[in-house]
Amino acid sequence: MNIVLVARKKEELEAKAAALKSKYQIDTHIVSADLATEEGIAAVKTSTKALSVGLLTLAAGLEVNGAFEKNDILQELKVVQININATLQLTHHFSESMVSNGRGGIIMVASLSGHMPNPYFANYAGTKAYILNFGASLYGELKPKGVDVTVLSPGLTNTPMATSTGVDWSKTPMQALSPEKVAQTAVNALGKKFLAIPGTMNKLMAAMAKHSPLQMQANMNEKMMKKALSPSKL
Repeated sequence: MNIVLVARKKEELEAKAAALKSKYQIDTHIVSADLATEEGIAAVKTSTKALSVGLLTLAAGLEVNGAFEKNDILQELKVVQININATLQLTHHFSESMVSNGRGGIIMVASLSGHMPNPYFANYAGTKAYILNFGASLYGELKPKGVDVTVLSPGLTNTPMATSTGVDWSKTPMQALSPEKVAQTAVNALGKKFLAIPGTMNKLMAAMAKHSPLQMQANMNEKMMKKALSPSKL
């Protein structure tokens, strides 16, 4: 498959695009855009206008953690912009042509946090719960029209976001998976099932969340996450 890569850092995009083109003999196209802005979302739409996009992967995400009342509201709004608004707009834009063609695929990236209360990650958890329900609804709506939707709900993953947000994950039961394993889980699920959860522990946690009272989960997760955050964030 030919690939369109979207991210903020143009030099890294160019290097990744060149490597993929060389290794797989495919065409690559890059869009340097910040999906936290309306201009960035518009750039993706404009830059792909002449292309037939058959698979959309919505992997951009942002997290803010710490005591909610202390967090910068502008950063929290940025989380909503990237995790919800960009997902909504790009899904709407590309699904139109997919439905017209009678085929296509959409992979959305939620999180285990979208399945349960996650104190000190309240807004992030809320945005991921949106993606989970949004994706489930579109799965049912678009499947009869030939478009497959899968929501990927990973737990802790070895990405820059996991290591740069000031959380000591070693103080939690969470075990990080590789990005390759997580991505492969999503690809394997597309067209076969709606929800893809990589890792046995993550599947177990999602199942427990489904059958446990929200109040109990909120209290338990508050104690767990409090241990992983520095006192300055509480």
